[in-house]
Amino acid sequence: MKKNRFIYIMSFAFLITSCNEQSFQLDDILQQCYDSKYQQEGYDIKAIIDNYEKLLINDGVLIDGNGKSYLEVYNKVISDKGFRIITEPFQEYDPWHKIDKKIAVTVFECERQMIELAKKEDSRWINLFNKFEAAEIKENPEMMYQEMQENLSKKDLKSYYFKLKMFNIFDMVNAKWENL
Repeated sequence: MKKNRFIYIMSFAFLITSCNEQSFQLDDILQQCYDSKYQQEGYDIKAIIDNYEKLLINDGVLIDGNGKSYLEVYNKVISDKGFRIITEPFQEYDPWHKIDKKIAVTVFECERQMIELAKKEDSRWINLFNKFEAAEIKENPEMMYQEMQENLSKKDLKSYYFKLKMFNIFDMVNAKWENL
């Protein structure tokens, strides 16, 4: 397990150093941490994200697959305490809840390491991830929303990683959990 993690990290580090003109992208996290592990378990995380996005659009939660549409729903989540999403929760589709917990820990650790690598390699991410980790922003969802609007590019907002994280947030206001 440690050997695989080392190989992934070294491969990514080599990719970054050999392609300096290409900056870190959010989907690098998905590619390195989620895709490889989930595929070994028989899951295609990108297809799962695409299908769940279509479900949210069909159910009227999202207007479309545009990142701004996701931010609008996020804004409803943080500003309207009564806002609920009726669609089946993403947890029902998310491989994270179906894979062995050792693999889940490996995915989580890989994600953490990739974020640290992003902060070291690309000054844009140093600033943004540090802001997201700041206590005053973590405790103030409106500030988080503002930071995302101001600092995430159109490409970032269309990334699978961004969508995955938004689905996790949307699950917090899913009507299924309301009566539990």
